[in-house]
Amino acid sequence: MVSGPGADLELLRTLESDTRMSGNRRFHAVRAHLLEHDGNPAAALAAYRAAARHATNAQQQRYLSQQITRLQNQT
Repeated sequence: MVSGPGADLELLRTLESDTRMSGNRRFHAVRAHLLEHDGNPAAALAAYRAAARHATNAQQQRYLSQQITRLQNQT
């Protein structure tokens, strides 16, 4: 975060083609967080939805659902 969310998003782009990451909720949740801080709430919402699809337990699902609802209410 020292260089800003844009720099971190660029680092994540290098991992997007890794099939191990495409099914990882953490990857999508981190991406969503960075997109939100970068001023792109629509893309952040899509990334939170992707993270929620890959959630493996109720606690993760609940947290991600809260983030989705929060962003939906902002737009």
